[in-house]
This record gives sequence, structure tokens and C-alpha cells, in this order.
Amino acid sequence: MPHTAPTTADATAEFADLLRVMNRLASADLVNGGRDVVDAVFTDVRRMRGWVDSIEVQATRLARRLRPAGESGAAEQPHISRGGRSTAGARAAADRSDVCDQMPLFEQALSGGDVTTDHLDAVARAVKGLSLDARNAFTERQDDLLRHARTESVDTFARRCRDTARAIASQLDARAEADRLTRQRRNSKVRQWLDQSTGMGHTHIELDPERHAALLAALDARVASRRQSDHSSDMSFNEVQVAALLDVLTGRGGDGASTADAGASAESRSGLPEISVIVDWRTLSQGVHASSVCETIDGIALPAQTVARLCCDAEVLPVVMRGTGEVLHVGRSRRVATRAQRRALATMHRGCAHPNCTRRFRVCQIHHVVPWERGGATDLSNLLPLCTEHHHLAHEGGWTIELSDDRYVRWTAPDGAVIHDGSSADRSPPGEPDRGPP
Repeated sequence: MPHTAPTTADATAEFADLLRVMNRLASADLVNGGRDVVDAVFTDVRRMRGWVDSIEVQATRLARRLRPAGESGAAEQPHISRGGRSTAGARAAADRSDVCDQMPLFEQALSGGDVTTDHLDAVARAVKGLSLDARNAFTERQDDLLRHARTESVDTFARRCRDTARAIASQLDARAEADRLTRQRRNSKVRQWLDQSTGMGHTHIELDPERHAALLAALDARVASRRQSDHSSDMSFNEVQVAALLDVLTGRGGDGASTADAGASAESRSGLPEISVIVDWRTLSQGVHASSVCETIDGIALPAQTVARLCCDAEVLPVVMRGTGEVLHVGRSRRVATRAQRRALATMHRGCAHPNCTRRFRVCQIHHVVPWERGGATDLSNLLPLCTEHHHLAHEGGWTIELSDDRYVRWTAPDGAVIHDGSSADRSPPGEPDRGPP
């Protein structure tokens, strides 16, 4: 796609704006300033960095164009020899240039500081591995993606890009998606080594999403069982996790009994694997569509065909099949969230509900927005998943959380500053809401 140089008038106006930004940065009180100074500095730094990054994109494009004439090395080479970047950093810079070639609106937004290179990296990761047709279908959505990039955090936008690419691939490259899972299974492996400096043994297990979800489900069940036992009262969480993993691998509980008898639930003793898979009703009943959600509880994509098989081989959890009649609103008869409620929360939240946190749902605690002791109900409308750090902020840190009926959340710092006011759910598919079975 051709790129035109800015007019003299445009360049003059941009330089005048950048000079004002530089003057503000040079005069900022970075010793005694308050929160307003910090916010202003980071806003101006983003503006300056966006302009510099857009120049780098253009220089990368020029380096690539000069390469056939022998006037420059590979597009990445100037980043390494002149820009001081690593090989990986140079490759990422070249990928950003590719993104801007295909989605020029993002280059304009980068120059103006509306998006960052992190947004471009999210796009580059999402389209990697897509077929040409799927990549073209993705770039056709640049207007909608840019609208979200301007208002969403980078982590949220990255998930949106990944989900969009996955939905497109599922529609256009269904065979490729199934083949990908087959390749992942073949490439799964276990590596072991001894750290000579610490004497610690390392075991790295690399698994396809399906078997990884099964392992995590078994591990989470053993962790929960051990945390309820007196034997683990003096153990740190890391120690409990290690002990639970050994239980799973050896088939023994902490007291020597088999895990089938050591606190296992009736469901786990049924002989069927219990794996939580998040899938919207339309995908489950009609097949893949443009807004499909089909992934493990940790947000790892699964082919729709695999989910259909799991529905035959596994315990189909109520969170997968909507409208099963399982009660989710238990009011004040219980203080602790039920398993059904945790599953329901996991369909809406991939992880901690703090806007800047990336910790996964499985390590979160369920927080009562209106505290139990002040009359708060153990209902979905009053529950949020929070990691340990942000759970402490909510209880001991003086932070205030407000949750609306449509799951919009407002986080207010102890000094009264609102740091986030928006949706807390990050797994709702775009487009029309999923109504579930009639």
C-alpha cells in the first residue's frame, strides 16, 4: 500500500506540537510534582515516543526498499548495527513496519501517540501463522480494531486481536486449526535438568492446550484439597503447589492415600475428566461464527472440533452448556462462592478484574464487592475475581470497588482518584449477545 509524505503545512504543525510537548517535559517538576504532573509527563512521553516510533517504521520501510538495489542489508540490520537493538528487537521492529504497511491507519495513530508499538506488536502476534485470506480478512477490520486500540489497555486489545484472528481462522482455516492441535500434541515434551549453582532440579512440561487444561484441572483440585487440610497450614502457597503436583504425578495424597480417596470430589471419582472449557452457546449448537469464544479457562484457544469431543468424553460443566438449571444465585445462605459461580465468573473473566493485572483466573480469589459482613450477598452480581495483591488492596489498601449490574466496575484509589471505570468482563464475544438455548 503506497505511503505519501506529509505536506509542508502538516509537517510544520506537527513539529510545532512536538516542540510544545518537549518544552512541557523539560519544565516538568519531577521532584515535588503531584499526580497531575506524573499523568501529564507520561501522556507527553507517549506522544513523543509515538512520533519517534513512526519515524522508525518509515526508516524500516526505506531499508527494505533499498535492499534489492544493494544499498542496505536486511531490513533488520540497521536496527542492530545502528539502532542498538537485539536480533529479536530488530525482528519486532520489522514486523511493526509490516503491520503499518497492511494497516496504515495504525501508523497514523502511532505518529499521533494514540496507539503504541505494543498495540502493533499485538496485531503482529495475532496475524502470525494466518493464511493470506485470513490475514486479509483481519486487516479489513482495522477501523474497528483501531477504535478499540484507542480506548483499551494493551492487554485487553491484545486479547481482542487474538480472539478476532482465531474467529477468522476458525471460519476460513478450520482444517488448519485442527492440524495445529495435532502438531501441538506431537511437539509436547518434558525436559529435565539440574541447576549446578543452586542444586535445584527443573522439570519443564510443554503440552498442547487440551492436555494442559486437564493437568491444571487436576492440580487445582489437589491444591484446593490440600489447603483445606491441617497438614498444609504452615506451608507457603508455593510449597502447597509443589506438594499437590507430586500428588497428581504419583497418584498419592499427602497422607499416603490415593488421590481418588484423598479429598477427591464425587465428580472426579466418576472416572470422567473434568475440564472447564469456555464456549458460547451459538458455537456449541451451530458451529464456529465470527464472534466465537472457544477456549480453556485460562484463555488458550481450542478448535471447536476438540470441544465437541470433550463434550462426549468429559463432564460437561454448566458453564459450557447454558440453561442447565444449576442455581448460581445462592444469596446469603453461603459465604463462599460455589463451584458453579466460579465457573460462571470464569466465563466472563480470564483473570484478575483489576484493569492492569494479567494474573490468570485460576490463581484468583473471589471477592465480595459489598462485604459479606455488611450484608453483601454471595451472588454473581456481587462477586469479582481478584489476585492476592489486588484482593489486599480492596480489603486492607483502602481502595473502593463499585460493580454495576452490567459488570462495569469502578476502581477508586484511597486519595479519591478514579483509575478505571469500564467493563470488568473481558471474555464477552463482540457483536450480538449470546442468548443461550431457547
